[in-house]
Amino acid sequence: MVLSKISVRNLVRLLTFLSVILGVVLNVPPNYVQLTDVNLEPFQTWDHIFGCDRLGRDNFALFSYGALATVILCVPAKALTLIFASFFSFLSYIKEGRFSVLIESFSSVFLSLPSLLVALIIIGVFPETKLTIIFAIVLSDWAMNYESLQAKIREVKGSGYVSAAFAMGGKSNQIFLLHFLPALRILIEYLFLTGIPSVIMTTALFSYLGLDTGFFDWGPGLGEQISFSKDYFEKTPVSVVFPILGIIGLVYSFGRSEN
Repeated sequence: MVLSKISVRNLVRLLTFLSVILGVVLNVPPNYVQLTDVNLEPFQTWDHIFGCDRLGRDNFALFSYGALATVILCVPAKALTLIFASFFSFLSYIKEGRFSVLIESFSSVFLSLPSLLVALIIIGVFPETKLTIIFAIVLSDWAMNYESLQAKIREVKGSGYVSAAFAMGGKSNQIFLLHFLPALRILIEYLFLTGIPSVIMTTALFSYLGLDTGFFDWGPGLGEQISFSKDYFEKTPVSVVFPILGIIGLVYSFGRSEN
């Protein structure tokens, strides 16, 4: 019997997160160099069941801590992006006129630019810190979320019950909280869940370029692992395959399940 899409996705989620948790529990952060285990092949010892990279770091530990660090960065970054977009949506709603036109123009500029280009410009202009990486993710992604929220606001604003609330003397901020916010909740949840995969890919690219994307001293990110080991694929293929599988597993796990 063929598994449904939901079953396959849940299976990938289970395998991905169980392997990450297991790797973190069984291993210490891969920050040390062990020259005796350089390019160790898989299934040679129980201590390094999946082998080691060209610095003698455990491949399973690299994968697990790299994936965990990616999730810890991407989930808050996407949440901040939605908070940023929601804040400007609220301001655009209560400050109609020139201020609203200014925000719309600002959003149009960011929409016209590739989000990855915006992120790379921010990384190049500002000092290389964790806050800069989050700032780059937020600025590269906020405009699309803002436009989605604005479309929903316009839809709700044209509804009969909102028109009745205005006719009865309701204030803009009260109507927004009582009518618009409940309508936006489902959309915000959707944008959050479907937006995390793109943030994961952006974070992996930053890591591949050599940026430190971890908030803790947990070793290199998934992208950096690929960059570091790709030229030694013939000697340590697992060191390249594992982080690739980690990125794919996280992206697929956080993707939206289809009914």
